[in-house]
Amino acid sequence: MRAALLIMGLISIASQCHAIAPETPVALRELILTQGVPADAYDRMIRYTQNNQNREFVANTYTCKDQPIDSIKPCYAGERTPSTQKISLKNHRYVAIIDFTKPSSVKRFYLIDMEQGEVQSYHVSHGIGTGNSDIASKFSNTQDSKQTSLGFYIAGTTYVGKYGTSLRMYGLEPSNDAAFTRDIVMHGAWYAKTSFMDKINPKTDKKFDRLGVSWGCPAVDPNVAKKVIPLLLNGGLIYHYQADLADQTDQNSEIGIITATRPTKKPSHLNAIQGPVLNNTGKSSESEQTEL
Repeated sequence: MRAALLIMGLISIASQCHAIAPETPVALRELILTQGVPADAYDRMIRYTQNNQNREFVANTYTCKDQPIDSIKPCYAGERTPSTQKISLKNHRYVAIIDFTKPSSVKRFYLIDMEQGEVQSYHVSHGIGTGNSDIASKFSNTQDSKQTSLGFYIAGTTYVGKYGTSLRMYGLEPSNDAAFTRDIVMHGAWYAKTSFMDKINPKTDKKFDRLGVSWGCPAVDPNVAKKVIPLLLNGGLIYHYQADLADQTDQNSEIGIITATRPTKKPSHLNAIQGPVLNNTGKSSESEQTEL
């Protein structure tokens, strides 16, 4: 009898420790949304995945002088030779949604396990050109804009640079297809730690109450980077989302600068502007610094 009770107890403990995967897409969706993921962003991601499954994309890339032909590490403009790389959208267990509708002072990076329905939430920075504040207000695919680009990305492989292990990202839409040549990568950074919020801003003598800003990369706490990058590596879908601008990033046209007013209780008034593509001045995200 004692042995039977012990076995039953162990089974009960095991069932509590291991989540049971949702049996239907509807159940999976409901479970994921209860953990804070915005419904519109999730639904758009699912539609995009279904419509582009196994589709082959051609990404604009480059090779570097004195580096192996397959190296993905950034280099200066004078050392680059334009190239292309074929990538395709496959099923991947982990995906990420970054909701740039929210300020950087709250968790807006959602790492989603598409098998178990588990969601992990983190803080993430945006580009200084997108807003030197807690609000992401401008987005662009333009070289040297130091702005975040909206849209869908496929995670590639990693290299080790100034900020440690960095994840290459391939933009799949007109709003972000210059991601590789702009060196937009996911990496860890000291200014993306939550402790940065308590630092004193020398310009105001008050606490920042927000994360620092990058040169356009989605920067996270270095400890978070160690967790999420291996999970998204080699094919994870990453969605840079902004609620009021999502339809504009879906358009099949080059998007220059998109401007949004600071979020209020009512939907913000937004303007989309066709912008010029500037020439690369030779700087990469490897030399980026936070703007205080």
